[in-house]
Amino acid sequence: ITVEGANILTRSMIIYGQGAIRCHPYVEREISAIADNQVEEFDAALFGHLNFVAGNAARAFVLALTGSRITRVPDIDQNGERFMQHLSRFSAAFALTSDIAMGTLGGSLKRREKISGRLADCLAWMYLASASIKRFHDEPQSTINYDLLKWVSAHALYQIQQALLGVLDNLPHRLVAWKLRWIIFPLGARFKPPSDRLGRNVARSILDDRQARQSLTSDIFVPPGDEVGLGALEEALNKAVRALPIEARIKEAVREGKLDRAPGRQLDQLALEAGVINEEEFAILADADAARNEVIAVDAFEPEAFVRLR
Repeated sequence: ITVEGANILTRSMIIYGQGAIRCHPYVEREISAIADNQVEEFDAALFGHLNFVAGNAARAFVLALTGSRITRVPDIDQNGERFMQHLSRFSAAFALTSDIAMGTLGGSLKRREKISGRLADCLAWMYLASASIKRFHDEPQSTINYDLLKWVSAHALYQIQQALLGVLDNLPHRLVAWKLRWIIFPLGARFKPPSDRLGRNVARSILDDRQARQSLTSDIFVPPGDEVGLGALEEALNKAVRALPIEARIKEAVREGKLDRAPGRQLDQLALEAGVINEEEFAILADADAARNEVIAVDAFEPEAFVRLR
């Protein structure tokens, strides 16, 4: 966050509105040539810019028609390679859309903050997607990493697609927007968000695999377990995970008819008396139950206290 203000201003103006000129390979050179009255430099930058637009248009169109399969990417893994191929396609589409938006809107693009905000979203999701591929490449490959990459790729590609569609739907020059849509999405919008099944698999893996969870949150400070908030929540999760095998054994005993059904701690007591669990396991269940109740409890006070607060 810079001195300009809150996150919404960073998204709508700073990321793209200022970066569009600074990061473009030709626009700043064109502006400088005009300011210095350098005709030859301006011509070189202008024709380079036109070639850049034409190249991106052809690349975006061909990659969209071929499912991004003909673009060459580093050899990592089938999932990672397909992800990078789609990112290459959207990179060309983003560059083309940026040039068309700047060319048709000019300086008013900065004032159309919803359009520039969507372009910033597109750029941000491409950056995050690239970072996820880098992490997948650097870390040991495992089932959880595969699932995470699949989820991130589906989510990022869908968000990029929706951001570009939002720009195309709101460009004021409708004929230009229609032609641009035909180039970028000749077969329609085909990317979908992650499936519920994939999300469920990722969530279950993060809950069950402590190492995977710690890897994802290695740079996040976690307070001690006796502190209210994140520390207590993490400690409760650790205790709950430790109690899972014991709870599974009790449920199995109920299904087999060795134990009668009973609510909560009563069932644990019955399991102890029946010899399904021992004293140590009973204590583990009690500790997990107490920690769970502590983190989900809400503040309680008498009506008189509420009156005094008012």
